[in-house]
Amino acid sequence: MLEEAVKLGFDAWGVEPSHWLCDQARQRGLRILQGTFPHKEISGQFDVITLVDVLEHVTDPIGLLRSISDALSPDGIGFVVTPDISSLAARVLRWKWWHFRVAHVGYFNKRILSLGLDKASLEALEWGRPGWYFSADYLVDRLNRYLPKFLRVPSLAVFEKLTVPLNLRDSLYAIFRRKG
Repeated sequence: MLEEAVKLGFDAWGVEPSHWLCDQARQRGLRILQGTFPHKEISGQFDVITLVDVLEHVTDPIGLLRSISDALSPDGIGFVVTPDISSLAARVLRWKWWHFRVAHVGYFNKRILSLGLDKASLEALEWGRPGWYFSADYLVDRLNRYLPKFLRVPSLAVFEKLTVPLNLRDSLYAIFRRKG
């Protein structure tokens, strides 16, 4: 998202805790700060703030959402994406669901995220299910982890060049603004 915002001419910054990802972003000419939000080098109010696959990694999601609320301009909007613990995939796969990871310290569904937004003085404007783009070789690798050996799909070189749009409806997004 940061890359697209910069291409469109927006004054865009990113904040990322991973040193490696910060290096990758800088190599692409993006303005990125290593750390977490709120960040000491960023102040003021913003028209758009995005949290894509962030909230589930945070020990104080309400505190982060309050910081976002404080940092949004009066007409600003926020965008959050997080895995949905109530999704069909999560309920069917249970502990084998791919979003159950050590790095995820919290899980959300629409009701819980809505309560969190409310506690942070934010209101949802829209809810939805984001789609993703994956290389076919990544999808084959992931699929093979769930299949018995005799059903596994062979990895082919052509899969590396093939991009597949996919929406398993196992994540949710909310577009939100400050209340009032």
